[in-house]
Amino acid sequence: MSNRLIRFISPEDFEKLYKAIKPKDKYFKLAVLLGYGAGLRISEITGSTRKDGSIIPPLNKDNVNLQTHQIKIISGKGDKDRITVTPPNMTEKHLSLLPIKIKMRTLQYKFQQLTKKQLGEVVPFHAL
Repeated sequence: MSNRLIRFISPEDFEKLYKAIKPKDKYFKLAVLLGYGAGLRISEITGSTRKDGSIIPPLNKDNVNLQTHQIKIISGKGDKDRITVTPPNMTEKHLSLLPIKIKMRTLQYKFQQLTKKQLGEVVPFHAL
């Protein structure tokens, strides 16, 4: 068993990372915003297939309510539904980008490359 502490991204580091993402990379930027601002898991953002073959659906705009600031996650970890908050600066423009069509591994790789360049260390997406 490891005694390593989990690495979390500070608000200052998040701002640095978020600003470093190019405007044309809007899907990646939204995924990072959802991971940090709403606490979503990467599988809840992109969708995934479990080992047993069941599906975790990707987040879509029908599951986000900007008026109540809620995101409904369907069949997330443990095949459970949950409700979380929207990031404070999430807009209708962001909703138009859902579902995010970036593969989970690609998203992880891009995030690790971004953290290596901006923070000087590789940080996994789940640290958001």
